[in-house]
Amino acid sequence: MSYQRRPSPYRPGTGLEPPYLGDREAQLERFRDFLEDPTNPRNLVVTGLRGVGKTVLLNHYSTIAESSGWLVVEREFNEPDGEPRTFARTLLDDLAGLTRRLSRSRRLGSAATALAESVMSFLGNLSVTYGEVSVGVQPRSLHTESSGRLDDDLREALIRIGALCERTEHHGFVVRYDEFHVIRERKGALTLSGLLAAVSGAQQRGVPVMLVLCGLSPLLENLARSKSYSERMFTIEQLGNLRPPEDRAALVDPATRAGRRIEEEAVEAVLEDTSGYPFFIQAYGDALWTGSRGEVITAADLRRLRPAILAGLDRGFFEARYLRASRHERTLLRQLAEHGESATAEQLQALSGLRNNQLQPLLSSLVAKGLVFRPSRGIVAFTAPLFGSFLRRRPKD
Repeated sequence: MSYQRRPSPYRPGTGLEPPYLGDREAQLERFRDFLEDPTNPRNLVVTGLRGVGKTVLLNHYSTIAESSGWLVVEREFNEPDGEPRTFARTLLDDLAGLTRRLSRSRRLGSAATALAESVMSFLGNLSVTYGEVSVGVQPRSLHTESSGRLDDDLREALIRIGALCERTEHHGFVVRYDEFHVIRERKGALTLSGLLAAVSGAQQRGVPVMLVLCGLSPLLENLARSKSYSERMFTIEQLGNLRPPEDRAALVDPATRAGRRIEEEAVEAVLEDTSGYPFFIQAYGDALWTGSRGEVITAADLRRLRPAILAGLDRGFFEARYLRASRHERTLLRQLAEHGESATAEQLQALSGLRNNQLQPLLSSLVAKGLVFRPSRGIVAFTAPLFGSFLRRRPKD
């Protein structure tokens, strides 16, 4: 019987829902538990390396929250959003959008409609100066109730939105921010600390708001620097590569459900290459599916297709990461690759000839760019499997 071509069940990409969401049920169950008690607000930080499925998990959070009667405001941040004026304006815009959604509630009576209008008026009047930062949702009116402090005004806005939420069918609201590691405290202006203080103050007054922040590992450091109580304010969800047997299921199950089988030798080889990295599992699965014929995807198929898979990752994944680094950082990345996929700080010092006070700033910058991480004390490793082998085969600049 001739083979009929079928669409690939794999979904390599950014934030795309994989066919198998492996090793994430514990995080989803905790989130469901948090939603069940709006009177005891909880906050979450989701962090981990790029490509491990953070955004996918956030999308599940949004779906679960909305199906449980919570409103969700969500945004993906970029580096320019960390500028204090832009950051404050973004927060006010998001709260204004949330208020507009609440004002359309089917349970909102005429008295509560007036309350919604008053919340919008308050947000509009926050066109004030926070230090040297002037922001606003709409042109400033002649009368303003603003305190002139971002944290105080945000807290008051959250309290008013919470009062409005109680008049609707919604249990509470979730503020869900992705790529939030780009937000840092700026000298002379409240940014991250203003948001944390506002949410904490509102929650202490019983406002059913949940803050969910997601980003690379520098996010935890940024939070700690902005507020000393941040470690008591959040539950940390640290995502990593898929562990056995979830890594195998993520590769094998989609093919099985779609009517094909992957030969065991091929499965083992893919898992060795990918090290449980979710994006790579999807990329390998997709390439094997589309590049082979027959009901069984064989080890011979993998051997034939692997050079093209690696070449595709080189062009579309590894090269983009490499280009984020400065000239000196690229040199250090290549020196790290000489030791494989990880090395000790002492090995890097010996190979680079850098003193520790010269090496550490370079490593910190590479960590912030998501290119390396510190899996344990004194160890530096690439954030993606096979990046060292990419550097070893890539021509030098």
